[in-house]
Amino acid sequence: MTVEQLLARQGDGVGRRRASRRTSAAPARDLPATPVRGGSSARGRDELFPRPEEGPAVRAGLPPVPGAARPAGPQPGLPPVRGAAPAQPPLPTVQPGLPPVPGVAPSAAAAPVVPAVQPGLPPVPGSGASLWAPAERPSRCSGPIPPLPGLAVPPAPPAPPAPRRKRAEDRPPPSPARRRALRVATALAALLGVVVLYHLALYFYVDQRIDRVDALATDGPEVLAAELQDAAETYLVVGSGVPGQTGAASIATLVASVSADGERAVLVSVPPTAMVDTPMCRTPDGDLRNPVTEAFASSLLDGGPACMVRAVQQLSGLRIDHYLGVDLAGLPTMVDALDGVPVCVIPSEATAAAAQPPPPGPSELSGAAASGFLAPGDTGTDVTGAAVAERAQRLLTATLRAAMSSETLLNPVTLATFLNRASDSLTVDDQTTLGDLRVLAGSLGDLSGDAVQRAGLPVAQVGYVPVGSDQAYVVLDRPATRALFDEVIDGTRLPAEVIEAQRAAQAAASQAAEAPQPAPEEPAGPAPLTAAPGEITVDVLNGTATTGLAGTVAEALRGQGFAVGTVGNEEGTVNETVVRFGPGAEEQARTVAAAVPNSVLRPSDAIGGAVQLVIGPGYSTVVPVQVGAPVAAEAAPEPAPATPAPQPSTVRC
Repeated sequence: MTVEQLLARQGDGVGRRRASRRTSAAPARDLPATPVRGGSSARGRDELFPRPEEGPAVRAGLPPVPGAARPAGPQPGLPPVRGAAPAQPPLPTVQPGLPPVPGVAPSAAAAPVVPAVQPGLPPVPGSGASLWAPAERPSRCSGPIPPLPGLAVPPAPPAPPAPRRKRAEDRPPPSPARRRALRVATALAALLGVVVLYHLALYFYVDQRIDRVDALATDGPEVLAAELQDAAETYLVVGSGVPGQTGAASIATLVASVSADGERAVLVSVPPTAMVDTPMCRTPDGDLRNPVTEAFASSLLDGGPACMVRAVQQLSGLRIDHYLGVDLAGLPTMVDALDGVPVCVIPSEATAAAAQPPPPGPSELSGAAASGFLAPGDTGTDVTGAAVAERAQRLLTATLRAAMSSETLLNPVTLATFLNRASDSLTVDDQTTLGDLRVLAGSLGDLSGDAVQRAGLPVAQVGYVPVGSDQAYVVLDRPATRALFDEVIDGTRLPAEVIEAQRAAQAAASQAAEAPQPAPEEPAGPAPLTAAPGEITVDVLNGTATTGLAGTVAEALRGQGFAVGTVGNEEGTVNETVVRFGPGAEEQARTVAAAVPNSVLRPSDAIGGAVQLVIGPGYSTVVPVQVGAPVAAEAAPEPAPATPAPQPSTVRC
C-alpha cells in the first residue's frame, strides 16, 4: 500500500466521523437495525460506541467500561467494580409503628408515611397514628411493645411529694382538761391491766391446785352411737360425803347431758346401791381391776373415778366427757366464802326429804343452811339416792353461778377465798378446766321449765339380797333403763312415758294438797301389854338402803330381852317401820311395836305365827318395854295442823 492510499483512508474516516455528527443532529430516521458489516455504517458505530453525552448503555452480562460514570444503585447480575466509589446507601424505609432511625434525615420531598395500625398492638407514642379501629379488638395476649435496643427511654414523671408530718413542736399544746382526761384514761387502763393480770394469775393458780385424775375413757367399747354424741356434752357429777351418811349412802351421783345447742339438758340420778356391772378398769394406783358385779357406789369407793366412769358408760352407753367430783362436806364452806348463795326452791319430793328444807321461792342459803339442805331428813327415806343427788346438783349449780357473777369477780378477796376452798373440794379429770365448769353451771342455771328434765333410773326391786351376801341392792328395770338412755343419746330428752308419769304424779300431789284434811279421830285408850320380851322371837328385816342396819337393830332387841330369829333384808319397798304378825301373834307384835317407836302393826297371813320387824324410813332406836304398859304405836299423838305446801305453779323462780 502506498502513502497516498493511507492518507486517503485516514481522510475517509474523518469525513465519516463528521458525517456521523451531522447525522446525530438531524432528526432520526428509521434505519435498519442490522449494522453494516465492516463497520462502515454510521448507525452501527453509534450503537457499538455511544456518545458521551448520552451516557454509556449498560448491558446485562457485560462489565462496566473503566472510567465511565457508574449508575446509582446496584446492577443485577454484576459484581462490584474494584476501585470504584461505594454507592450511596439507600434511604431507610419508614416502618409503620416504629420511630425513625437516629442519624438518618428523612427526605423532605417524601410524603409523610402514616403507619398502618397493627391488630392487637397499641399505637406507637408520637407516631401520630389514630386510635384503635372500631372494627377491631385488641388481643388479650398482647402487651406493650418494648423499646428498641439503644434508644433512650423517657424518664417517668416524678412522684408527688409526700405530705409532711406534723412535728410535736408544730402541734398546739394540749389544754389542761385534755391533760387531765389523758391521765385518767392512762390510770384506768393501768388499773384494768392489773385486774386482768390478777384474775389470770389466780385462774391458773387454782387450775393447777385442783386435784386431777385420769378418769375418762371416751373410746371405750361400751359407748353406743358415738357419732350421735359428738356435739353433746355429758358430765358425771359425783358428790361424796353426804352429811349424816356413811358408806354407799354417802355417794350421790348425777349424769348431766347438755344438748349441742345448749337449749336442753337431762339429769339422771343413779342409786348408790344399784347393782351394776363394772368392766375392767384402772385404779388410781395404776393396777387393773377385773370386771365385777357390785353396788354402783362401790365402783368409786373400791375402784376409783375411772372405774365409776366405766360403770356409767356400761350402764347407759353414754360417752362421759367430763368428770366432776365434789366433797359435799366442803360445799358449805364454799357457800360461806361467798357470804351466802341465792337459790330458788320449788317444792318437790327431793326438797321435802331434806333435813332442813328452805322455804319455797327465792331465798339465800348460808353454809349451815346448805348443810341442812343436803342432809337427808329420815334414814331410809331416799332409797334410790335421787333426792340427795338432786339437792346436791341444785346447790352446786347455784354456788358456781354465784362464784362467776360480776360481784364476786370484782371482789378479789372474796374470789380468792372461794377459789382456794373450791380447789380443796373439787376433783376433775385431766381434760376439764374451770371454763368447762362455768359452762356447766351456766347451762343448768339458765335453763328452766321443760328445758331441764330430771329423772331417776327405773327400779324393779328394792332390798334385794343375793345368795351368799348380806348387802341389800336396788335392782334396776333393765328394759326401761335402756329405753331411757336411748332417748338421751338420740335427742337429749326423756321418754314420753316417763314425762307423762312425772306429770301425773305432780297432779296427784297437787290434788292431795288441795283436798281438805279429815279431822283426827279420838284414839281409844290403849290396852296394857301382856307378852313379855323373853317370850317373843322376832325376825328383823332391813327395808332401807343403809347397810348393816338389820344387824344393829337385832343386837338392840337382844339387849331388851327379845329372842331374834332371821336377820336379813326386805325384798319389797316400805315407807315406814312395820311390825307384821300372823294369826294368834297379835300380843307379841304389840310388845315388839312398843319397843320400836313409830312402828305400825300389820297383820299378815303369809308368815304363819311369826313376828317380823321390817325397818323402814323413820326408824330411830329401840327402847325398853314393861309388861302392863300401853303400846306406844297405838297411842299416836294428835298431829299438829299442817301448813299446806304451795303448789309448784304458784312459785316463780
